Amino acid sequence: MANNHWRTFPRWMLEEHEIELQFNAQLATGRAAEVTARIQREPATLQVVLALLGNPSTALSTRIGIGVVMEDLAESALLKSAVATLGELSQHPDVTIRSDACHYLGLSGDAHAIPFLQACLHDQAAEVHDVATDALATLTPDNPPND
Repeated sequence: MANNHWRTFPRWMLEEHEIELQFNAQLATGRAAEVTARIQREPATLQVVLALLGNPSTALSTRIGIGVVMEDLAESALLKSAVATLGELSQHPDVTIRSDACHYLGLSGDAHAIPFLQACLHDQAAEVHDVATDALATLTPDNPPND
């Protein structure tokens, strides 16, 4: 007789995992607009996308979809609300995650992103440094970053 261990999980854990699986599939298959629409209806689901962003195992196709969502949310209150999380991700051990986080910090249009980006100017990875420089230039067009 099979054990139904999944029945012992709290319902919210199953729902969160279900959303992650759904978003991952949508992002990987070019349906990022559906994810953006859901985030706009249910702002808390942005955390699911940020968790996918922060997972080094997230597939490239999903990462591309995340980029589309972030572009759709550029300068929105939703993306601005994620600045602290993106700031943490800008210090992640994985260079791709750091670089992506810097890019999305620039898209936020929020001055609170500036200290995170300034810290990334000293990153050992040239890619992260370059993305942080570009992001800072978009946030402070009158005062370009000093290396």
